[in-house]
Amino acid sequence: MSSRLQAFWSGALSAPLVVLSDFDFTISQVDVGDLITTTLCPPSIETIQRVKGGEAGSRVWYMDSMVRVDLAKAEAIADGVAIDPAFPAFVSWCRAESIPLAVVSDGFGFYISRIFGREGLSDLPVFCNEMPEPGRLAWPNANPVCDRCACCKPNVARRLRERGVRVVYIGDGTSDMYASAFADWVFAKGALAEFLMEQGSPFFPFDSFAEIQAKLAAELPAFRSGEARGQVTLSPSPHCTF
Repeated sequence: MSSRLQAFWSGALSAPLVVLSDFDFTISQVDVGDLITTTLCPPSIETIQRVKGGEAGSRVWYMDSMVRVDLAKAEAIADGVAIDPAFPAFVSWCRAESIPLAVVSDGFGFYISRIFGREGLSDLPVFCNEMPEPGRLAWPNANPVCDRCACCKPNVARRLRERGVRVVYIGDGTSDMYASAFADWVFAKGALAEFLMEQGSPFFPFDSFAEIQAKLAAELPAFRSGEARGQVTLSPSPHCTF
């Protein structure tokens, strides 16, 4: 475990409130992982069909795509991706309010760290997948009894909730659907927002981290105490076993 993640756990497990945020198309303005794989190393039609049909998850997708990527070309693509302009200010606000913040991503550290380095955010703790060397992928945050996601976001939220920590989750996609059931409140857009509407579970829609910051700042004592309205009512997915 990296020193940044160790420092995150050290503070987060005793905090009243923690924020977890997805990266791709939540912090970044496009899904960087999808952009890289569709541009440079698309998976087979069979893999696409298996994943879309719910028979396989992101690990299978990556082993048929990202494992073959040309790293230099992938980094060049990442260099052209912008993040939400309001995100750095949100990071600063969380720090000023002593709210631990971590990024939980089913993407890869090589492009997340590159983009964060460019934005002056290299010290943020990030749970994600790794590429130790070209042609080899690693899953340091995988769930050993579930291969649905490569990085198990629900396990991060679950560990916090088990210690009585209240969790705000921010996301947009499929893996965020699994994580949302282990959060207290969710800020959602995209497919995640559609899913929560279908399930009848409350959430806060957003387009920018400025909106998230404004909502949390306006009701921060209620979020810290657990009295804020709009709490998630989802049940965990049957895939989420630990």
